[in-house]
Amino acid sequence: MTRYLEGRIEPESDEPDVITSLQRENRELRQQLAIANQEVKRARAEADEAVSALRPLQRQLTPLYKALQGIFGEIERVAGSDSDESAGGSGRSIDPRVLAVWQVWKDRLGGTVAKGIDALLTHRELDTTQLAIAAGVDRSTVTRTIIYRLNQAKLINKSGGRYSLKQL
Repeated sequence: MTRYLEGRIEPESDEPDVITSLQRENRELRQQLAIANQEVKRARAEADEAVSALRPLQRQLTPLYKALQGIFGEIERVAGSDSDESAGGSGRSIDPRVLAVWQVWKDRLGGTVAKGIDALLTHRELDTTQLAIAAGVDRSTVTRTIIYRLNQAKLINKSGGRYSLKQL
């Protein structure tokens, strides 16, 4: 029965109580959200704990890692990378016409970028650390200058974190 004069509307007995069911559903969803938030907190705490456990190991191994990066960078600078050897060795010859075109780009783009072009011509494909070592520049200079300017000129390819010059 509906009591309009009293300002209340009562649902008909055969209609489901929509408000009550929505309130129940809202409570259930809030409970599920609270449980999910607890699980996220617990997972974050476990991840933080794992990271903090690895930090001493990282501190211990960082000097060795940097030393090996330098050694391998020098080896690649002198001997070429494995990919160079499988493609004909580091002693492969580059068409003089292609070298002339790259020389024009080196003259146009300048010192640091020219060093990067030389390194990529020599080694074909390098990651940023290898490129920094081969070009004799800081790693941040590689990304901010060499890769940025070669990318602007549409002269560089990236594949899996490794860079190579586009074919001319």
